[in-house]
Amino acid sequence: MPYLCTVNDRATVESRLHRSPAPLIALLLIAALLTVTGCAALAVLTASPAAAVPPAEVTIDDRSDAVDDEALEDRLAAVDFRREVDLAVLVIDVTELDIPASRDTALNDAVLAHAKQERPEWMDGDKWADGRVIIALDPANRILGTYGGEDVKLSAGGFENVQDEMRDSAQDRDWEGALVAGAKEYAKLLDQPWWQTTAAAGGALAALGAAAATVLGITVGHRNARARVASARPGWDRVRAERAQTEAAARTLPAHSPYAEAVLDRYQRYLTGIEKAEQLDQQIPATLPWAWGLRGHQRRASKDFSRQVERLDAIDDDVIAANDLLHRIGDWRSAWEQEQAPLRDSLEAVEGALMRSEGDHAERSPKEQEAVDALREQCDRTESEMNRLTWQLEQDQITPDAALERLDSLTAELSERAMAVRELGISRMAESEGEAELLRDTSVYVEDEEEYDRTLRARRHQRLVADGAYGSAGTPGGDVFWHISPVLWLNTWQTEATSELESHRNPSSSGGSTSGYSSASFSGAGSSSRF
Repeated sequence: MPYLCTVNDRATVESRLHRSPAPLIALLLIAALLTVTGCAALAVLTASPAAAVPPAEVTIDDRSDAVDDEALEDRLAAVDFRREVDLAVLVIDVTELDIPASRDTALNDAVLAHAKQERPEWMDGDKWADGRVIIALDPANRILGTYGGEDVKLSAGGFENVQDEMRDSAQDRDWEGALVAGAKEYAKLLDQPWWQTTAAAGGALAALGAAAATVLGITVGHRNARARVASARPGWDRVRAERAQTEAAARTLPAHSPYAEAVLDRYQRYLTGIEKAEQLDQQIPATLPWAWGLRGHQRRASKDFSRQVERLDAIDDDVIAANDLLHRIGDWRSAWEQEQAPLRDSLEAVEGALMRSEGDHAERSPKEQEAVDALREQCDRTESEMNRLTWQLEQDQITPDAALERLDSLTAELSERAMAVRELGISRMAESEGEAELLRDTSVYVEDEEEYDRTLRARRHQRLVADGAYGSAGTPGGDVFWHISPVLWLNTWQTEATSELESHRNPSSSGGSTSGYSSASFSGAGSSSRF
C-alpha cells in the first residue's frame, strides 16, 4: 500500500523547513551539482575507444645486445596505434659513438648519429620522417628517449609521459618491458580524442571533485566547528576559574628577576587573550542549534575561540609555575624539572650523537677526536652540576635566579663544545666551500622545540635576542652558537646535514626531459631523460 503523507507529516516537514531553510536548500543544490558533474565525468571517462591500427613496420636496432629481437618485435607488432606508423627501436651505448654520457643531449645526439650512419630513412632533412616513431634506450648510461616525425609527434609533455611509463621497467632492468611500455604509451597519446586527454579527464574529475569537496567541506566544517566549541568550553571554564590565581601570581613575581620579566611579557598577551576569548564566547550560543557551524563566520569563530582558549590555558599554567619556582612555593620542583629538561635531553642524546660518526672514527683527525672527547666530558660535568644545583635549591643555599643563571651558563658551555664538533665534522665531510656552506645552512628543528620554548630560560633568551642584546646566533658577540638543548640539536643536525649532502651530491636522476641536439642543423621532435 503506498505511503500517504498525513497532516502531521506535512506539518513536521514544514516546521523543519521553516527553522533552517538555507542549509536544506544548499544541500539540495549540492546534490544536483554532484549529479550533473558526475554524469558528465562518467561520459568523458567511459567514452568508446578509437579504432586500432598495428605498426606498418617494426625495426629493432640493438647495438648493445640487450634484448631478444624476435620476441620484442612480436610484442611491438601487437601494439595498436590510431593511425599507421613506422615504429623503430634503438638500444645503444652513447659512448660507443664517442658521445659523453654526461652530456644532457647524449641520447638525442646518439639517435641522430645512428640514423645518419645506419638508418637515413628515419630522417627527412632536418626533421624525423613523417610517420616515424622512435623509442630509444641506453641501458649502460640509464637514458630513455622518444622521438617522432612532424605528423606523429607528441607534445613535450607527451614525450615525457612516454618516458615516465618506461622508467619503472627500466629501473628493474627489464629492457624489453620498458620499450613495450613506451610504445604502448606513445600509441595511447597519439591522436588521442579530446575527451580522452588528460586535460579533459582532469577537468571532469576536477568538477566532480569540486562538488564533492563542497559537500565534504560543509559537512566536515559543520562537525569540526561544533566539536571545537565542545572541546574548548571546559578549558575556558578552567581559565576563568584560575584567572584570579593567575593574576595574583603575575602581581607577586619578583620585581628584579630577569626571568620574571620574560614571563610578564606572556602575561600581557594573556590579558589581551582573555578579552578576545570573552568576545568570541558571546558570539557562540550556549546551546548550539543544529544548523550552527554551517556558516563560514561561525566556523571561524569556533576556530578562533578554540585557539585562544588553548593559548590561555598554557599561559596561565606558565605564569603560575614561574611564580612557584621563583618563590620556591607550591609545585616549584616540577617547574625546576621543566627548566632542566632541555639539558637532560641533551645528556641522553650525547652517545647517539657521537656514535653517528662511529663508522668514520678512523677518518677523524686528532683535533676532531679531541673535540668529541671534550663534548663527552662537558656532558659529565653538566650532569654533576645540575644535580648539585637541585640539592642547593632544596637546601635553600642558592636563589632560583642564580640556579637558572647557572643552567644558562652550562647551556652556553655545552653549545660551544657541540659547535666545535660540528665545525670539525664539516671540515671532514665537505669537499668544497660550497658544500661546507650547505652543511652550515642546514635548517634544524628539534623535536621538542615547542615544549622547550615554554621554559623561563627560553623566554628570557628570546627576549634578549628581540631586544638586540644578542646577535643573530643568539649570544653576545653575534656569531657564537647557543641552543637550549645543544647536543640534541647536534644530533638532529647530523641527520639533516648528511641527508642534504647526499642529495646535493646525488641529485635525483629521474625526470627532467631534455630536448634538442648538439647539431643546430637538426630539429626533430623528441626528448630524453635519465632513469
